[in-house]
Amino acid sequence: MRTTSTPRETWMLGIALGVLYAAAIAASMHGAARSDEIYHFAQIELFRHGEPRVLDKYLTTIPGYHAAVAAVLTATGLDSIGAARTVTALFGLLAIAAFHAIRRETQRGTETLATAQFVVLPVLAPFFFLVYTDVFALALILWATFATLRSKRVVSALLLTVAVLVRQSDVVWAGFLALVVVWPAIRARNPVDIRNAAIRVLPYAVPLVLFVAFWIWNGSISLSREQAGLHPEFSFHVGNILLALVLAGILLPLQALAGAADFRARLAKAPMFFAIPLVAFFSVPLFFAADNPYNTAQPDFFLHNTLVQLMANHAWRFVAAIFATFAVCGLSSTRLVPASAAWLYPISAFFLSAEWLVETRYLIVPFALWLAFRQHRNRTIEWATLALWAALAVSIIAGTISGRIFP
Repeated sequence: MRTTSTPRETWMLGIALGVLYAAAIAASMHGAARSDEIYHFAQIELFRHGEPRVLDKYLTTIPGYHAAVAAVLTATGLDSIGAARTVTALFGLLAIAAFHAIRRETQRGTETLATAQFVVLPVLAPFFFLVYTDVFALALILWATFATLRSKRVVSALLLTVAVLVRQSDVVWAGFLALVVVWPAIRARNPVDIRNAAIRVLPYAVPLVLFVAFWIWNGSISLSREQAGLHPEFSFHVGNILLALVLAGILLPLQALAGAADFRARLAKAPMFFAIPLVAFFSVPLFFAADNPYNTAQPDFFLHNTLVQLMANHAWRFVAAIFATFAVCGLSSTRLVPASAAWLYPISAFFLSAEWLVETRYLIVPFALWLAFRQHRNRTIEWATLALWAALAVSIIAGTISGRIFP
């Protein structure tokens, strides 16, 4: 079945999503700071007015994003939280362009529909229009990924270095991209190729060195030492991993249903795979926990807390377990292009397990990269997914702009 988009579909999606994106920017120009926007915008204002002081009592991230937004506001003469949100939305356009470039590089012809899905990804879409660090960091990571695919490894490493100055935990994606480069040589088991590949990935050590230097200098990964207790090092949790599986089952039901047939065929050949759904199902009721104090705050307002509190509830956790099992079994056969992108799974698991706080924002980079590399099922399924996500994204963005909810 044809999976590529026609020129007419490209224009149709571009115009429709462009209008919606512009409307969201216009609507987000109004309204007071929401949640951590208070601290992010305060830091931007300090930089914009030439004061180098860092609000290290409140910020957990290195203020690279804040410096970038302040520079744009200074250059344009603008000074409002609405203007800062618009700058973030412009960073979002950079992320969208990078995603499109990756998809065009790896699976040419599918980039239009895949990019449209990326734009309305429900865990990401609201943050295009908020003063948060996630979208700028995502844009840097996606462009670094594209640079790696085009064998521009020094450029990729430099972009990742900047990403660490925006969200220092994103250093793990340097490891992922290094594995994408070196894995084909390792699979070939040619010592010469492995040695040459090892030399090629040396630039990816730069963001790692920067990260370690910051950690030693600051004494914690979190910029704010007051917040460090809520973001502990060497503390691993499965909450965000299980949340990712549950959301994958909710957001990709048709892909999971189509993949279930592949999993049944695998079971027929090797019954030992039956352990996979058992482990997936019982992991949620046995191991999921949302005991970070921030996960108990205003569950009627914070959507992520609403979801995690439901998952932690005895009556609902088995429903969550069904979605997680559905995702594991149905999506496990999804092919990633290139094949070395399969390292996304263990790297994402490490990245997510390092966070005690369970929050959908942490899923943005893993989900975005997975969408960029995954092979589509068929047009009907992918267009239905786009429609589902668009409806959810518009609803969440509207609720966020109106101040009724926060993603």
